[in-house]
Amino acid sequence: MAGRKEIAITDRQFAVLEVLWERGPLSVRQLMKHLPGKGRQPYTTVLGMLQNMERAGLVTHDEAAGNAYEYRPLIDKKQATGTLLDDFVRRFFRGSIEALLAGLVDSEALSPAELKDIERRFAQAEQSKTPTASKRRKKNE
Repeated sequence: MAGRKEIAITDRQFAVLEVLWERGPLSVRQLMKHLPGKGRQPYTTVLGMLQNMERAGLVTHDEAAGNAYEYRPLIDKKQATGTLLDDFVRRFFRGSIEALLAGLVDSEALSPAELKDIERRFAQAEQSKTPTASKRRKKNE
């Protein structure tokens, strides 16, 4: 998301995005039926949240049949997850991924097998990078 303002996504907004990723464009009423949690939120609450998400660049709307709008996400799950993780690491680990991983290992939340799997994934990601991208990265270091 280079050149784009980072967006803080709340738990409720992420829940809305998950429904839209899974089900596709939905009207406010359709979305309300699929939101998690106890009890239904009022229509105006969900509509207000969608309007705020639209101003933040998370969703947009298209006119559907009648005069109802259908909302759809403008970011994919990978972007949203990356934003949440970046925010979490910045706030709780002073931006250090190493400190996050060390904390997971120290708390035994990350098993040796999971750590090996992560190492394998990093190695695969490094191998799949194009030579041009590697040259650019070295040049910028």
